[in-house]
Amino acid sequence: MFKNLSSKNLSVVFGILLLLAVIFIYYDSTHEERTFKKDIVDIDTSKVTAISIYPKATNHKEVKLFKEGKYWKVQLGNNKSYPAEASKVVNLINMLGGIKANSVAAQSESKWNEFRVDTSGTRVKVFEGSDNTLDMTIGKFSYQQQVRSMSSYVRVKGDKNIYEVNGFLDFAFNQKPDYFRNNTLLNVDFTHWKRLTFTYPDTSFQLAKDSSGYWLVNNVKSDSIKTVNFLRTLSHLSGNGFIDNPDQSLLNKSTYTLSIESSALGEIRLSAFVSPNQFLIHSTQNPEAYFNGNANDLWKKIFVGRKYLMKKG
Repeated sequence: MFKNLSSKNLSVVFGILLLLAVIFIYYDSTHEERTFKKDIVDIDTSKVTAISIYPKATNHKEVKLFKEGKYWKVQLGNNKSYPAEASKVVNLINMLGGIKANSVAAQSESKWNEFRVDTSGTRVKVFEGSDNTLDMTIGKFSYQQQVRSMSSYVRVKGDKNIYEVNGFLDFAFNQKPDYFRNNTLLNVDFTHWKRLTFTYPDTSFQLAKDSSGYWLVNNVKSDSIKTVNFLRTLSHLSGNGFIDNPDQSLLNKSTYTLSIESSALGEIRLSAFVSPNQFLIHSTQNPEAYFNGNANDLWKKIFVGRKYLMKKG
């Protein structure tokens, strides 16, 4: 019986040793992958002062976003800078600050080209004052249909590893400079508007709110549904197609104007400058920008006719 007990004990001990050996071999082969650092980005999002992007969209020419006082600006190739859309810049910073590695996709420099984290990717450099706190290349992305999730592959300078992270980073960073510019013409609450004055080369009219809240066109009731839809669209209007070197002689006198009187903001003015070669639209809400009035029929959304706002018949 003692022999049988000893044999059983030996079998148990041998089994435990075999199990430990298997665990050790597995641990040794996967240790590096299982202990990779998830925090591959170390930036203070509140201290970021500039971002330099080298996207494929510009053949890797620099797109620079920088803070001037409280405001974000975007540097263009003509050495001029223009106001940036602050929300887009803040989204980029928060996106970078929230990056966590899900896994190590590859550990060899020979794989950089396959995952497009070499010179073919979009490089992003983040600055906090004079300190370059992040230098990362964004490569290709993948989409997992079963779980409907998007992943991107990135590499941080000084680290040969390629990491898989959540999100479609290429869409946010692989953009031309105009994408980051402030393209707002109007962004206001139209319920504060009191009067709109349309002045055209051959006519002019007013759309005014009476004491009862009705909108009148030259003192005649307008079509309330059409009018409210028009005002709602107008109050949140963006432009497409920046024109950065307008004909200065064209700016001496506007061809079309829309003056909006607001109880909250005073006067807001939209102006159109028309010539055989250019159709510029300008807003006092975004004074540094001129937009192409023909792009997406922008001018038609602003300078409507009197009959458009009136009831039929």
